[in-house]
Amino acid sequence: MPLVAKNAAFKALHEYYTKRKLNPLKKMQSLIALCNKLIRILFGILKKGHEFSEEKMMQDISRFEELPQAA
Repeated sequence: MPLVAKNAAFKALHEYYTKRKLNPLKKMQSLIALCNKLIRILFGILKKGHEFSEEKMMQDISRFEELPQAA
């Protein structure tokens, strides 16, 4: 929950997951999906040496343009 409260990109994704027209998630379901995404991001950072990029994180959401981008 602090990640959603303090990080603009994760907050925007949480809003997208809970307010999308097709298959909206409940708040707890969205938080679990974001935890899974965080684990995959941390794996990429630690194992493969990738840098964290909010833009790259948002690219895998095809319909994300329905909501405003994270500032």
